[in-house]
Amino acid sequence: MNPFYEQQTGIFRTSIVRNLSFPEHLHTHTEFIYVMEGQALLSIGEKFYQMEKGGCAIIFPGQIHSYRSSAASHMRLLIFDTSMASSFQYQLRKFRPESPYIDSEHIHPDILLAIDRLSHIGTGEFSTLGSAWIQIILSLAFPHLTLTEKKQPESENLTYQLIRYLSEHFQESLTLEHIAKALHINKYYLSHIFSEKLHISFPQYLSHLRVDYACNAMQITEKSLTEIWAEAGFSSQRSFNRIFHSIKGMSPLAYRKTMQ
Repeated sequence: MNPFYEQQTGIFRTSIVRNLSFPEHLHTHTEFIYVMEGQALLSIGEKFYQMEKGGCAIIFPGQIHSYRSSAASHMRLLIFDTSMASSFQYQLRKFRPESPYIDSEHIHPDILLAIDRLSHIGTGEFSTLGSAWIQIILSLAFPHLTLTEKKQPESENLTYQLIRYLSEHFQESLTLEHIAKALHINKYYLSHIFSEKLHISFPQYLSHLRVDYACNAMQITEKSLTEIWAEAGFSSQRSFNRIFHSIKGMSPLAYRKTMQ
């Protein structure tokens, strides 16, 4: 999935994600998610949205969000650089939807067509053709969103700063003391943010980021598992295997085989 904060330009990813559950995270790109099967609970800030089969949501850049899905759920996930949205760039950067969710009754058939076409686009076609299909999705979805202008910049929020810092540094050896020093806050208050705001412990959150990185690397590269776990920030193959299985319910090798 690899949904966390990224700074690359021109990025475009599409994938089918099964049983999607991921703690609060953010990124500078726009995220579009469509529920193919099952259900998912989407949170943005303090609000929750129950997503049903056939519904979709658009996550604007910089919004902190999380997913909790039912068993046997399938989601089509699109993550794209906002520059690909052409004339919609301004709205994506300057506004926020009162609700990001659009139910199945308001999904235009051409949105489904665009989703399908995007899943088959090759890298050579991606810049122009991909942008065209993304604009079709947004042009048909935006009339069903009520937009309000952003108020204070999210970057002023401490939780935003924490999530952004972790997403940029998760591959490094991190401790609560190290992060607290980098953000100029008390480590006990930092622990409070994890428990009260993110509803997950620091080690668990870090593990999700690293496992998500490993999953994405297994999908789009031919790197060995040894290279992947080292790049993701795990201290050993043993800890990688143990943590990966606890989150994904299977070994890294089994996961890679399912992707193939």
